[in-house]
Amino acid sequence: MRSTFSALVFTSLCLVSPVHAATSQATEFDQYLKQKKILNDQYKIEDKKQLNEILKVLSAEDSKTLPIQIDQNSLIEQLELSANQTILKGSITTPDFNQFEKDLGKKDIRKMIEKNLLNNCDVLFEHEYQRVNPYSIAIELKSDHDQYDFKVTQKDCGI
Repeated sequence: MRSTFSALVFTSLCLVSPVHAATSQATEFDQYLKQKKILNDQYKIEDKKQLNEILKVLSAEDSKTLPIQIDQNSLIEQLELSANQTILKGSITTPDFNQFEKDLGKKDIRKMIEKNLLNNCDVLFEHEYQRVNPYSIAIELKSDHDQYDFKVTQKDCGI
């Protein structure tokens, strides 16, 4: 039987994201990209090559700070940004996760992670260019015994 503590710990684990608080309004980064004519006034990508170059540099810079402990339950080890996708790879670091995994089962854990990801769409799709253009978030989380792979699209989030 799973404990309430395990459920709470795991629920907080599911908040994996490299971005901070988000809104559905344009961010400073969106404004910068508009100013550089990489995005048009509707935040559609005008220069995908230049955007990918900028995002590659940002990925490299962010990678210098990795791995990063997101919370007491998860560690992000790899981040890759592109004009059409963010890829996050990390580990589940919760001490009692193995028991939680045994108690609940992979299928239910997967559902729980997916539900929590979908509850955080505004964080995952922080920038307007991510909302307006075809974009997805690929997430890979590894535990000691399993790997959980997810792909969250705008459609999944109702964007």
